[in-house]
Amino acid sequence: MKLAIFDFDGTLLTKDTLPCLGKEWIRQKRSLIRYALVYLYIIPTLVWYKMRIISREKFKNLAFDRFNLIFKGMSRTQINEFFQNAYPNIKELFNITVINEIEMARKQGFHCVLLSGAYADLLRIVAMDLGLDTVIAAELAFQNGVFDHNGDIPFITGKKKVALLQNTFADKNVDWEGSKCFADSMADIELMQLVGNPVAINPDTGLLSHALDNHWEIAG
Repeated sequence: MKLAIFDFDGTLLTKDTLPCLGKEWIRQKRSLIRYALVYLYIIPTLVWYKMRIISREKFKNLAFDRFNLIFKGMSRTQINEFFQNAYPNIKELFNITVINEIEMARKQGFHCVLLSGAYADLLRIVAMDLGLDTVIAAELAFQNGVFDHNGDIPFITGKKKVALLQNTFADKNVDWEGSKCFADSMADIELMQLVGNPVAINPDTGLLSHALDNHWEIAG
């Protein structure tokens, strides 16, 4: 089995997921008060990131934890409805180069994996639409069918991506050297090193430098 692994934020999606979902929250005319409170809660972490006190990955981790509060009191059905309504507009921000890579990988018989720290419920919609085989992403916690904001919803770091991927395919005969990985961030270098064909998509400075030093393919 050969895998074609695709990151979401900054790779398939040309933007970050949380700001896109925030815009969708407003477009769908949901609670402005809840939106404002959540973003006020996120602002300090954004300031720390802009001041280079914390890394991009740490900022995304903290922002993810805070953004989750926007779903407080919502049922799984209501959250899925929000994602379903948001998807058409989010899809407009997809990178056509990566979409073409997904289509090519499917035709070539690769098992296509969407691996991201974004919400699994949203990414399952993406996978169903684009024909990806496996989704590995952040699972929201629910209690009695209602979002549990006190539940364990771990942020998926670059290192966790490696462990989750290896655990998911532990019982499969994976041809890692023949596999591909598409990502945009320095945080994904360890993940990309698992495969024989890593591709940096609009890479950040850290990944660009590493890709150039190691003669990895770079695409827009």
